[in-house]
Amino acid sequence: MQAVKYFFLTFLLAGLWACKKDKADYLFQELPQQPPLTASTARLMNMGRTATELIINDTPLTSFVQPNIEGYYLDARPTPYFQNGRMGASYTIPQRFIGANGNAHIKIGSMIYGHKELIYPKEFDIHEDVNNPTDFYNVLYGPHGGTTLLGDDSLFAIPRSISPPANPEHFRIRLLNLGSAPDAASLEGDMSLVFADGTKVSAATNNVVSGKYSDYIELPYGTYQFKVMTNDGRLLPAVRVNAEELLSTVNRTTGTMTTGNNPVVDSRLTYAPVRTFQPGGVYTIMVCASMSFSSLDAGSSVASPAGINSYRIIADNKEALNITYGRLQAVNAMPGVSVSVSADNKPLQEGALTFAKATAYKTLVNGTHTIQLTDASGKKLAEQALTIQGSDNYTAWVYPGENGQPVLKLVANNLSGNFYLSSNPKGDDGSNDQYTYSMPFKVRFLNLSTDVPEVTFTEANGTLLNDFLSFRGSCSQHIRRGQVITDQPYIFFSPLTGIKKLGIYASQPGVLPGDWIQDIPQLSGTDFIARPELYAGVIPAYETGVYTVALTGSLHPKNAGEAAASMIIIKHNQ
Repeated sequence: MQAVKYFFLTFLLAGLWACKKDKADYLFQELPQQPPLTASTARLMNMGRTATELIINDTPLTSFVQPNIEGYYLDARPTPYFQNGRMGASYTIPQRFIGANGNAHIKIGSMIYGHKELIYPKEFDIHEDVNNPTDFYNVLYGPHGGTTLLGDDSLFAIPRSISPPANPEHFRIRLLNLGSAPDAASLEGDMSLVFADGTKVSAATNNVVSGKYSDYIELPYGTYQFKVMTNDGRLLPAVRVNAEELLSTVNRTTGTMTTGNNPVVDSRLTYAPVRTFQPGGVYTIMVCASMSFSSLDAGSSVASPAGINSYRIIADNKEALNITYGRLQAVNAMPGVSVSVSADNKPLQEGALTFAKATAYKTLVNGTHTIQLTDASGKKLAEQALTIQGSDNYTAWVYPGENGQPVLKLVANNLSGNFYLSSNPKGDDGSNDQYTYSMPFKVRFLNLSTDVPEVTFTEANGTLLNDFLSFRGSCSQHIRRGQVITDQPYIFFSPLTGIKKLGIYASQPGVLPGDWIQDIPQLSGTDFIARPELYAGVIPAYETGVYTVALTGSLHPKNAGEAAASMIIIKHNQ
C-alpha cells in the first residue's frame, strides 16, 4: 500500500510542478489587447465531442493551432477572445455577434496534427432571448454501454436563471439531467441531488428525468459535497476537476474509483469534489455522458476509455467573493453534559446540544459577535467575542477544563482542499507554493481530554501519520490539552487509500510516539461513514470530507458523570 501511496504522489506532484521554472529565468509575453465586449445572455456549453475551435458568423475566435503528434499544445497563441487560443468548457457569446433578429451561427470543431481543416465540425444556429437567458449544451449523447466509445453529441437549449436568491445568505441550485442510455455502469434514468451522506436535498430536485431540469431551490451558502443518485440508489461520479489527481480511473461497471494494477483495488467511492457555494450564487449540477474516465480491465496493464454518465457543477451567474458572511457551528465535547451555544443571544440550535454532537451552521454578518455557553437551565457558563470576516468558518468547541468547568474555545476551520507545499519555508522567492485538492480527505486533531497532558495520534501499531501530499505529520504529534494547531493543521489522507486505523499514544517532549493507551478504542475508516445505508450493502472502507477527531473524556474517571476517554469524529462539510 505504501507503494501505491508513493506512486500516486509522484504523478500528482509531477503534474503540479510540471511548469516550475528556475526563478532566474522569466519570459514576458504581451497578450493581445482584449476588446471591450458586452456579454449576451447566451452561453455555449462545450461538453460534446472534443471541440477547441470556434467560429461565429464566419468570424474565427480561436487560433486554429494544431497540437503535436501526441495531442499536446506546446505553445499558446492568444486571440482577442481566448488567452490560450482555444475554447474551453463554456463560453458566453459576445453581444456583438448576436444579430438584430437575435440569431447567431455557430461552428465548432477540433484541430489534429497534420490536418489543416477542422475535424468533428458541427454547425448550428442559436437564438438569444434577453428575457430568458439560455445555455446551449452540446453534450455527448447516445448509447455507451460496455466498452462502447461514445462519439455522438446532441444540442440542448436549456434556460437558466441569473437572478440571485431571495435571501442574500443563500445560493440557488438545480439539477439538469442530460444523461443517456445504455450506460457502461448502468448509471441512467431518473436522477436526484443528494448531500455527501446521501440525504436527498429537496423534493424539487428528486427524480429528474432525462432531458429535463428541476426548479431552482435555495440553500444556506457554505461548503458542500453534492452527489447525484440514480433511482436505485447508486451514485454517479463527477467529471474530474484536476487531471493530475489521478481520480478518474474507475471500475467500468460501477463508476467507483480504483487504484493499483493487477490486482486493481476498488475504493467503492465515487469521485465527488468539495466546493464552496457562495452567497448570492446560482448553480446547475448537470448530468451527461463523459469519456474522461478510464478503466483497467482484469489482466490488462493499459487503461482504456470508459463512457459513463457523470456530473459537473456549473455557475449560472458570476460568483462574487464573499466579503460579508461567515459561519459558526458548535460541538459538545463534554461527556454526560448537555449545553446550549448562542450567538448574540440566538441559539445555534433549538434544544440542548448533547455529547459528541454538532449543531448546524449559523450564518453571521461581518463584525464582532458575542458567543455564549449556557447549561440546560440557562445559566451562563462562558462567553467570548468572535470577530467574523467574509468567508470565515468557525467551530465553538465545548470541553471540560482542568477543574472540570466548561471551556468555550473558538477554532477556525479551512474547509477547502488548499494546501501549501514549498521547499522554501520563508515563501519569499515568488514561487508557487499553494495547491488545491478537489476531493479532500483531511483531518484535524484535538486533545480535549481531562487527564492526558499530551497525545500523538497514529496509525495502527504506532506508525506515525503522514500527509500523503506533503509527507508532514507534525499536526498529529505532541498535542497538548486544549492546544489548537494553526500552522498546517490538517493531515490529508489519500481518497484512494484512506484511513485504516487511528490510535492514541501518550507522548512526551522528545518522546514519539510514546506509550500506547490501550484503553482508548481505536477508530477505523468505517467510523468516518455518516450513513452506511447509502452504499446499499457495498460499504467502502472510509468516506472523504473535512473532519476533526478529538480525544474526549478521562483516562481514569474519578468523579460521578465522568466518561472514559474516547475519540469523537466531527464532519464539517455537508
